[in-house]
Amino acid sequence: MRAVLVNYCYDPDWLTQYPLDVTIYDRSDDGVPRDLTRYGKVIQTPNLGDVDYDKLTWLVENYHDLPEVFLWGKTNLFKYCDKADFEKGVLKSDFTPLLKYDHKTYSDVYGEVCKYVGTEHGLMYAERADSWYFNTGLDNRGYFKNWHEWAYAFRLPIEPFVPFAPGGNYILTREKVLKHSKDLYDEMRSTLNYAAHPVEAHCCERSYFYLWR
Repeated sequence: MRAVLVNYCYDPDWLTQYPLDVTIYDRSDDGVPRDLTRYGKVIQTPNLGDVDYDKLTWLVENYHDLPEVFLWGKTNLFKYCDKADFEKGVLKSDFTPLLKYDHKTYSDVYGEVCKYVGTEHGLMYAERADSWYFNTGLDNRGYFKNWHEWAYAFRLPIEPFVPFAPGGNYILTREKVLKHSKDLYDEMRSTLNYAAHPVEAHCCERSYFYLWR
């Protein structure tokens, strides 16, 4: 299986355990030498646009030559999903969100803040669509003021809760990606590279399940 992974200051030695054809976008800026070439092809990129800039770049540049099935995410994958679920997803070779099921769920005075919801692709984490990440000190001098503006611009559902895989890790299929135009992925990418941690990266992360479910 092809694997397209973005790396930041990490050595993903777990890759030696799996027969993956790996491309790594490495945006590490800590000056620590790491021989990532032992895992596969390495593309050095600046630390701009968070991991989503590189992930979307790969979709845009390979849109007309996508593998039938591929892993698309971060090198520190097991921070966000369990190995057993990853291995099941690889064997299934179908669209699979990769996430853990141990996130704290809770409510506040306004009701539920986050929860797990059943979907046709399994249990998904979902959080209230209150745009909280626009008010956390992230760089938000970009293009959108809240999640609803973003969702409207990219023709995503406007719902009380947004289901997504925290970390943005998926096993993707060519069929799912081609549901949308290359221009849409390029347009998303164009909102990101004004800062290392643009707030729009959080919007991208919350868009993928909507795009491909």
